[in-house]
Amino acid sequence: MGKSVIGQWTWRLLFAGLLVLPKVAVAQIDPPKAVPVEAKPASKATCSVRVIHATANGNEFDARLEPLRPQLKGQAFQSFSRFSLIKQHELSIAGGASQNFEVPGEHQGVLSYEGRADSGGKQRLRLRLEIQDGAAKLLSTKFVINDGGTVMQAGMKYDKGVLVLGITCRIAS
Repeated sequence: MGKSVIGQWTWRLLFAGLLVLPKVAVAQIDPPKAVPVEAKPASKATCSVRVIHATANGNEFDARLEPLRPQLKGQAFQSFSRFSLIKQHELSIAGGASQNFEVPGEHQGVLSYEGRADSGGKQRLRLRLEIQDGAAKLLSTKFVINDGGTVMQAGMKYDKGVLVLGITCRIAS
């Protein structure tokens, strides 16, 4: 297989999905300055990373993805009708540390927990996601989500469809 390319539509899909997803935190480029990360203990994060194959062929919805149905059946993913879970990774990440996980197509995912970014009375996590192809970074993005929130990243072409990463994280003590 050739190298995956993440196109400009990927970002549109990601941000469009974030706007319509219920109970999902919106990614932020710059965190609120009022509460620096260092003000809250980093502790650790527990994250589920679901690797999902989305295609326009068929009409199947993997029952293991039921918690993500509202997001996957929303407008951001309207061009896809079949969703299957390829793999689910359970990660425990100490503050300031990273965990690797496999991404199909001989890629490596890296999720880093950069600490808490509480805002407006809500507990929030600051995370960094990278997708690597050997030494090359195909994606590198930072985002902030509510404790227990989910963010979706989509766009890498895979087997006549795309890969979707559904990342749900919680603050652990």
